[in-house]
Amino acid sequence: MTKPALEQNIFMLSEKNEHERNQIERLSKLQWLSDYAIDIFKTMKESEMRRRPVLYMSTQMDQRPKLLQLCQLITRTYRLSRSALHLAIYYLDRLIDFYTIRVDKLQLIALTCLHIAAQIENQDAFVPRYSEMNRLIKNSYTAFEYKAVERKVLTFFEFNLMRPTTASFVEMFACSFLTREDYAAYCQQLDEHPSLAVNYPRFNCFEQMLATLAQLLLRISDYTLCINSLCNEPPSLLAASCIAATRQVCGIPKRWTPYLTQLTSYTEQMVEPCVEFIVIYHYYQATTAVKEQQLLESSNWSSPDSGFEEQLLKPQMKIVSVEMEAFNVITVQLQATAKRSREEVYEDQQTKRFRMDENQGHT
Repeated sequence: MTKPALEQNIFMLSEKNEHERNQIERLSKLQWLSDYAIDIFKTMKESEMRRRPVLYMSTQMDQRPKLLQLCQLITRTYRLSRSALHLAIYYLDRLIDFYTIRVDKLQLIALTCLHIAAQIENQDAFVPRYSEMNRLIKNSYTAFEYKAVERKVLTFFEFNLMRPTTASFVEMFACSFLTREDYAAYCQQLDEHPSLAVNYPRFNCFEQMLATLAQLLLRISDYTLCINSLCNEPPSLLAASCIAATRQVCGIPKRWTPYLTQLTSYTEQMVEPCVEFIVIYHYYQATTAVKEQQLLESSNWSSPDSGFEEQLLKPQMKIVSVEMEAFNVITVQLQATAKRSREEVYEDQQTKRFRMDENQGHT
């Protein structure tokens, strides 16, 4: 890994997405640009070898997407780091893989894992309390349950909680995965082929391009949490694959360079299998978002020239006026019959029987 030049990696922060802006601002304050970056990278590479594989043999794996969405909601709400989210999902996968947990306690496990991961990864002093996270799920659990599960998680991992994740390596590489040579080649490509400007935007400067691609790199790193086939790959390899995928979808002429091999210690042949999965998932997410937007727009009103769609969306009803003759309606007020006593009912029944006996006698 080469030492990144500080003066060449200054971000132009965007104010459109505040959460992404906070993430990138956090990167500029980290130790990745310090003199110890190479030693930190080597230590993280050694630490990732101690990660235990996840077998994904549990029958509760169908609940994992819901728990992942819950952890992502808590992360965005309290502005936790991506590293905390990735580390919490690693804890959660290990626990689900080893234990069979009651369905009504799965959210309790997920929030506890996120709370522990936030205490490790978040450099800020603010870490949400259990009571604050519990309000987002309608106070489903008690403080005693959180503490009991926290002790269980700590003893399960034997207090060996420091593990690098894909987000950890991505944050390290995000400051230096793009060079000014890449920016020059990108601009030259758009100048030689103006038709590419339809799909790929033009950037005013290198810093703007670096900030935009860094935001996309951080989002693509979250895709690795959803692709189960990549769960047991080394996080450093997944981070390098995210870099290659980001460069590919953004239209940079060279997806991989010797500089990136020296930066990440991986060659293009090593990252290529993972890149294919990540790129396919990225386009799937983009297509899904476009379809949802089109469905939302079409559910309001169709275009004026689409008569068939208008009939489907809003059926047209013809109002027919019919002339009817007037009739005189006579209302008759009926007198309500009073309730009879039991004696009267009994006398009526006796009279009917007597009449029936007389008729039979005559016959």
